[in-house]
Amino acid sequence: MTDIRDLRADEGRSIGDLLSRAGFGPTVAGLVAFPRESPHGDVLVAERDGRAVGGVCCASFGRTGWIGALGVLPDARRRGAGEALTKAACGRLQERGAETVLLFATDMGRPLYERLGFEVEGSVTAWRGTAGTARADVAMRVVRDDDRPALRDLDRAATGEDRAPVLDALEPLSGLVAERAGAPAGWAVTSPWGAGVAVCAADETAGVALIAAATGGPGSSTIVVPDTNAAAADALSHWGFSPTSAGARMRLGPPVAWRPEMQFGLFNLFWG
Repeated sequence: MTDIRDLRADEGRSIGDLLSRAGFGPTVAGLVAFPRESPHGDVLVAERDGRAVGGVCCASFGRTGWIGALGVLPDARRRGAGEALTKAACGRLQERGAETVLLFATDMGRPLYERLGFEVEGSVTAWRGTAGTARADVAMRVVRDDDRPALRDLDRAATGEDRAPVLDALEPLSGLVAERAGAPAGWAVTSPWGAGVAVCAADETAGVALIAAATGGPGSSTIVVPDTNAAAADALSHWGFSPTSAGARMRLGPPVAWRPEMQFGLFNLFWG
């Protein structure tokens, strides 16, 4: 039997270690911070015979919700813990009002999600490298706190979701805004929840210019881009970025008005 429970207050460090050993690597602790600390997030733990063997994180955005960082220790796999965690996470998000549950699946996890009714609706690739220059008809400036409404509007247009809980948790706000005729045409912001920069833009000219400005060096950067965003993929390939990993975007429930051509960099493979 696998029991599912909420993460306890004193398990913040141990859940990061567990998920790291489950295959997410040493940086997963930063990813877990948002659902662990936010009133819009949940972290669930799978136990067997009193031993924690897996975990999963949830992020609630009203009518949509995301499952991320679902992992089971290698010696506890293929005994139902992954399925139990997925069902519990879906139930928790639906209790919070989600009509559609979203996630990014690895090749290993995809058969489980398909068995539970999830459908593939796209794919993303993580790229690593250093950007070159891009010509654009936009002006770049540092993002300001009073840009938050514009950031939320652009993000809602791109994702079809209300991700204000994530955007409002970025404190302090750090990054760039691309302006055209005095109005924001896109943004690039950093966060503690992933290796790369999140970039959202109303059009490909602004989006590629923001990628160039945000990942231009001196060192290499990681950026995660929907594969159907051809402008972003072409620019990254032209600059010599290399693909490092990939995932399938999957959905349980009705489609969301997602516009991947507006997403030039995801926060992470947790909530997009």
